[in-house]
Parts: sequence; structure tokens; C-alpha cells
Amino acid sequence: MINDFLKKYQEELNTDRIQLKEDIDLLSTKIKEENKFISLLEESNKSYFKEFTPRDINSKNNEKVLEVKKILESLNNEMQQKMDKLKFYDNRLLEINNLLLNLSTDTIKVEGTNKVNNSFDIDLKSKLIDIKNYLVLDPYRAKVDLENLISRL
Repeated sequence: MINDFLKKYQEELNTDRIQLKEDIDLLSTKIKEENKFISLLEESNKSYFKEFTPRDINSKNNEKVLEVKKILESLNNEMQQKMDKLKFYDNRLLEINNLLLNLSTDTIKVEGTNKVNNSFDIDLKSKLIDIKNYLVLDPYRAKVDLENLISRL
């Protein structure tokens, strides 16, 4: 019963984490675009004859740069919040994995099976749980880890 609850909670956290990771990637892309836009605006502001003109060249560009910098600052704050939330999810998932591992260890001890097989099964199960957690986010790493597990069998 506890095991089922933890697994369900783990799945919910994984889906939330995946969604959060997608949001972070999207936000990262927006930040890169805004930085590029700022650099383009600043580059267009450079003028070789600026010292010889009595007025401000490209004042609209300067205003736009200030606006974009404010937007960029809010995006960076949002990114920091999302990264903190991601760390929270990672820590929670680690705790749940450890709890699930401890529960499975306790159940195996109760059943009284062979200790060598138990440690191998526990290690195998923990590795599979880890692979399941990052399968969607890092399929190449999951493939490599699965190949390592298969070679150990």
C-alpha cells in the first residue's frame, strides 16, 4: 500500500519534472533570443560619426534595449525559480527512490531469499528505476545504462 502510494507520487513528480524541464528549455531559448536581440540593437547603435552629431542617434533603439533588458531580467528571475523547483523535484525523487529501495529491501528480507540474489536484484531494480526516471530526458544515457545492465546479466 505504501509502495503503491510512493510509486504514484514518483510518477506524478516525474511528469511535473518533465514539464518543468520543457519550460526551462523554452525559457532558455527565450533568454538567448533576447540576448541576441539586445546585441543586434546595440550593434546597430554603433555609429562612426556619433561624435560629430548634435543629437542622439537611434534613441528608439536605446529605449528598446532598456525594455528588453527589463524583460530579460524578469526572464532570468523566472529561470532561477524554475531551476530551484527542479532541484526540489530532483531531491524529492531521490528520497522516494531511496524509500522504495528500502521498502523493497525490507520485503526481500522478510521473504528470506538468497542474499546474493537479493543484493543483485536490489541493485538491478534501483538501476532500472534510475533509468526509468531519465529515459525521456536523456535517452542516450538510458540506452548506455541498459546495455551495461544487459552485459552484467
